[in-house]
Amino acid sequence: MRAILLATALTLAPVAAFADLAVSANDGKQVRAGDGLPMKPTPDSVAIIAFSSSDAPKVIGSIATCGTIMGPPSSVAVARDYSFALVTCPQKIGADGKNVPENKVNVIGLDDPTHPKLLQTVEAGVGATGIFLNKKNTVSLVTGTGDDSITLFTIKDRQLTKGGSVTLEAKAEPRDVIIAPDGKTAYALRFGDAKVTKLAIDGDKLSRVADYAVGVNPDGGILTADGRYLLNNDFGGVPGKTDKGATVVLDTRTGKISDVQEVGALPEDIVLSPDNKFAAAVVGNGSATVKNAKNFDSVFGKLVIFKVGKGTLEHVTDAQLGHACQGMVWSDDAKRLLVQCSVERDIRVFDFDGKTLTPRPEMTLQFESRPGAMVTAKTR
Repeated sequence: MRAILLATALTLAPVAAFADLAVSANDGKQVRAGDGLPMKPTPDSVAIIAFSSSDAPKVIGSIATCGTIMGPPSSVAVARDYSFALVTCPQKIGADGKNVPENKVNVIGLDDPTHPKLLQTVEAGVGATGIFLNKKNTVSLVTGTGDDSITLFTIKDRQLTKGGSVTLEAKAEPRDVIIAPDGKTAYALRFGDAKVTKLAIDGDKLSRVADYAVGVNPDGGILTADGRYLLNNDFGGVPGKTDKGATVVLDTRTGKISDVQEVGALPEDIVLSPDNKFAAAVVGNGSATVKNAKNFDSVFGKLVIFKVGKGTLEHVTDAQLGHACQGMVWSDDAKRLLVQCSVERDIRVFDFDGKTLTPRPEMTLQFESRPGAMVTAKTR
């Protein structure tokens, strides 16, 4: 009887009943020899995770819909009130069983986060990857890595309507886009040609303002709360500073780089704590993408924590991760982090006291498919 009552309570529980919620997109399309698993796809899904700094994370809901590990872990956005989530889909399995480009964005209703529902599917640019939702939940931008586009959608009653778009130069490959707190400006990170493009938002119109050099292969990023500084991860570093993977700070007023922090190969996610005091970077660090790789037991990913200053980053601490790790989120009080590791197909837990990271392996969440992107309402 107690189990039945608990299940009933979860089914009827509103969003407000949960401390923090994370939305995780999980990709089953990436079948790789050497993983020790059958060579067939597993189901894509979007999972809803309840967690806090005092409670272990728990998957409370899930929906069978497209998820991806392609590009930076920025393929998910969620409304500030957790009423809905947006999830991009840059790939699908074609008729021959191979992955082919896709252009979809799925709108997922979270009225009851234990039973998420697909509300709408719309088309963005080819290879729809990075997505961002403004603070008012009225505008979203989506990158198209396959056709070098940025597409604007207006939102009303959780329904997306396509507005204007900007097409960049061929092979610009925009992988991420971030809307500034003012809702009028955005920044697209161009992996293909080492630029950041500043964009202007005016209702349902989108226009190009300026381009800035920000380093080689800029992947994913985030803006500080005042919109002054753009933090982004460069796979190829910054010429004259380092040719290694780096976390870079761009001053959006001057268009110039104000700080460069070398972090190692393949920096994936960069996420600010809700209080904007710290930034966490998830770094692949040359770790293996399959379990039978020769360096599987010797090279690991890492989680890097920086203290955020005015245009600067100060290293605080690191922690060892698993392999080919992707996205991460902070708890609302900035005392706990969840990190996705795609090879192990898990989400790991770390506690943070402002100085050190403490792993909590007993709280690890296991998934059938590769966790590829994750967000809360306060960390993207």
